[in-house]
Amino acid sequence: MSSHRAPMTRLLALLLLFLPLLAHAAEPSPKAAAPAKAPGTPFPQQVLHSAELYYSVLLFHPTAPKGDVVAEANKLLAAKYKELSGAWKSGAPTPEVVVEAVSQDKLDPIDEDHLRYFARKVEPEERKRLAGAKHATALNFHIPFAKRHESLLAAMRFSHQLAAEQKALLWDAETREYFSPRSWKETRVDGWSGGVPSLPSHITMHVYADGGAQRMITLGMVKLGLPDLVVEQVPGSMTSDMGKLVNGVAQLLAEGLGVSANGELAVDLTRVKDAKVQRMVTADDPKTAKRNAKLWAIEGRRDSGDPENPLLEIAFPGSGSAHARQLAALDALFGKKPDSLTAAPPGDPELEAVARKARARLNELRPRITKGIHPPEVLLVKAGFRTDDDNLEYMWMEVVVWEKDRLKGTLANEPFNVSRLRRGSPVDVAESEVQDYLYVSPTGTREGGESSTILMRREEQGR
Repeated sequence: MSSHRAPMTRLLALLLLFLPLLAHAAEPSPKAAAPAKAPGTPFPQQVLHSAELYYSVLLFHPTAPKGDVVAEANKLLAAKYKELSGAWKSGAPTPEVVVEAVSQDKLDPIDEDHLRYFARKVEPEERKRLAGAKHATALNFHIPFAKRHESLLAAMRFSHQLAAEQKALLWDAETREYFSPRSWKETRVDGWSGGVPSLPSHITMHVYADGGAQRMITLGMVKLGLPDLVVEQVPGSMTSDMGKLVNGVAQLLAEGLGVSANGELAVDLTRVKDAKVQRMVTADDPKTAKRNAKLWAIEGRRDSGDPENPLLEIAFPGSGSAHARQLAALDALFGKKPDSLTAAPPGDPELEAVARKARARLNELRPRITKGIHPPEVLLVKAGFRTDDDNLEYMWMEVVVWEKDRLKGTLANEPFNVSRLRRGSPVDVAESEVQDYLYVSPTGTREGGESSTILMRREEQGR
C-alpha cells in the first residue's frame, strides 16, 4: 500500500522563513568529527569583536517636520539618554550620537516593490505615507564595544521616542527594514531591560538562490560588534532548521562564545541563556539530539549586496557533499525525527482529483517558473518516491528548476522508508507524477496544498 505524507505543519514553518523576509539526523559517526584543518581561512580571532561600533537609524517624515528635529533630538538626548551623549575621547571611549537632517537629493525613491520586501512591519496605510516621504533625519551611533549592550538598548529607546514624537517612520539601515514606532517598540524594545539582547529581535536573515541552492546571511550583527554570519549552499527545504542553527550561533556569540585559533566553533545549544532563543532552538527529537556540534568559523566570501561588516561563514566538518555535512550537524543539534505518515489507498478518488487539478494549474504557472524562482517565491510539489519495500511514499519537494517535462529540486520531507534519500537530497520528478502543489507568489499569496488538508481532515476524523 502506498502512503501519503501530511507535512503541512513543517511546510508552513519552512515557508515563513522564505518570506523575508530565520535538518535532523542520526548521531554523527567518528567520520563526521571536525578535521584538524578548517575548510577555508580560519576567521581571525582579533576580528570577532569590533573595538568601535557604527550603526544608523533613519527617521522618515511623511510630511515636512515642524520645527528643528535635530535640535529636538539633541535636547532629548541630553535630558533622558545621557548614556548616549558625550564626545568620543581617546583612551576613555564614550558613546556618541550624531543627529543630522538628510537632504532630499540624498534620499533614494521609495517605490512599491521596495516596500513589499522591506516594509513588512509597516501597516498598509503607513506604507502609503512612507512612499511619499521627502524628508528624513539620520541618527548615527558610535559606540565602544564595552558598552554595546546598554548603548543599544538606549539607542533603540531613543529612536522610538523621537520617531513617536515626530510621527515618523523608522528605517534600520543595518537590517534594511522599515518600522512604524509601534512595531519598532514591540520588536526592538519591549521585553528587554538590559544585559545581552535576544539577537533575533535585532537582526534579520536574507535567504536567496545561489547556484541551485540557497545562501543565508544575517544583517545587523554590527550593532553588537560581531561579524555577520553566512551559510553557503543550503538546500531550500533545509533553510528553516539552518535558520535555527544560525540564530543559535548568533546568540551564543553575543553571550560570549569564542572562536579557536584554528577556526573551530564549538556550538552547545544547552548554553544559550536567552529564553526566547532557547525556545527557538529546542530539539525536534530530544532522544536523538546531542545538542552540541563542532563546526568551523571561516572567512566568508563577499557577495553583491552583503553588509560591509566582516563575514563569518559557518562551515561544516566531515566528508561528502555539503548537504550531507550540513545534515549531520543539524541532526546532532536538533535530532532526527521523520514526518508522520498517513495511509491512502491507491487510486483514492479525492486525491486523484487534487492531482489532476494540480497538474492543470502547474501548466498555467509553467511560463513563470521556467524563468526562475526567486524568494520569497516558492514552489513545492508532491510526488511518489519508491520505498525500500517497493511501494510508494508521497513526499514534498521544493522545485528549483523546471526543464522539459521534469521538475528538479530538493526533498522537503524526512523520508520514512526511503533510505537512499534525506531531507534536502537532490531529486527530480516528471510533471505527470505530480500529485499536488503548493505555490507562494512573489507578493506572498499562497495556493495549493489541498492533499495535505484532506489528509489532516481524515486524521482528525479517525481519532
